[in-house]
Amino acid sequence: MNEEDRFEILISPENGNGVYTHTMKAIDNLGDDLTLVPKEVPHVESALELLLDGHADMMAVSANWWFANRRPDLKPAVVLPRREPTMVLVSEDKPEYVPSKGIIVAQSELLKRQFIRARPDVKVVLASELENAPEHALERANWLEDKRLDNEIDGYIIPRSLHATLPFRARRHTLGLQRENPERFRFVPPPLEGFTIFLARLDFPAARFFNIIDAGAAITLRLELMLLDHIPDDLRNKVGLIFEQRKVGAVLREATRAGDELFAKGIVSDKGKIKGSSRIDGIIEFLNSDGSTTACVEKVFPLEEAHSGSQSLLTEFNALLTVMCEVPEEEERVRIKQMIDDYTEDLIQSGRLSENRIGTSMMRDY
Repeated sequence: MNEEDRFEILISPENGNGVYTHTMKAIDNLGDDLTLVPKEVPHVESALELLLDGHADMMAVSANWWFANRRPDLKPAVVLPRREPTMVLVSEDKPEYVPSKGIIVAQSELLKRQFIRARPDVKVVLASELENAPEHALERANWLEDKRLDNEIDGYIIPRSLHATLPFRARRHTLGLQRENPERFRFVPPPLEGFTIFLARLDFPAARFFNIIDAGAAITLRLELMLLDHIPDDLRNKVGLIFEQRKVGAVLREATRAGDELFAKGIVSDKGKIKGSSRIDGIIEFLNSDGSTTACVEKVFPLEEAHSGSQSLLTEFNALLTVMCEVPEEEERVRIKQMIDDYTEDLIQSGRLSENRIGTSMMRDY
């Protein structure tokens, strides 16, 4: 093998985001025609300096790091197949069976609100709110496990990739989309979770790595980056977002189970043939602070409509959020006002609406 078949990639130690482990597995699966040599560096910042100075061919990073540090002189040359982006609850019990008034520790505001939505009778706190909580993800997970074993907390929520790197094997319960179990609580993952990217300079021959590049992951990464760019900074840690490329048969079976005949007709032609082999499935959601109200939009569209479909999803989500955050105006027309008042009173009497929520926005607070 000559020098043209040998490449070096910079990689920093595992910090819980799964990039190190994911990269090493990709290197093992590269094949015999190419050699990708890992060079370990102390941290991602030093890897960036070395790459820009020409001391390596690529560097491995998470999609979240790339979102925060994008620059025009580098490109995501390789996007690996996406790891399972779901979170896990480390606890003796499933979310449904965590004791009432139990304490669960979440890693982000989104996960805190999602768990409160599922279990409003449980106390959910952020790890950053706990005294003496370590900043490093791996150290913090070990610290939280000690607290769980000492019965100070009932469980904690961490990424699946972080759980896989822990030196212990406590019970975990997936907090996912629950497509096969719609009766369970649904957790839309945080944006960009599960992606590993190999960054390179603009002239790098990325096509040489076609056997480990995942085209579907590259498309969904691009869509999530695009949508996240259009979400206000103060909302990003409170938004659940995922795009997936799914087999059309799986999407159709899901629509059939849900009794969505209109959606099924959009996939199957008049002659009974399925249009295309795959679809892009996009979900975005936002919850208010106590998890009592959710704004959510989900769209499924053909691969060739990836750009327009994702733009439509974003437009509908923004419109929905705007309406839900508005304070309703008092109706001036007497007849319509009387109808609204009668309907509202009926909701209050039946316990379907709290009297203190009349005249407030659906979302109430962020």
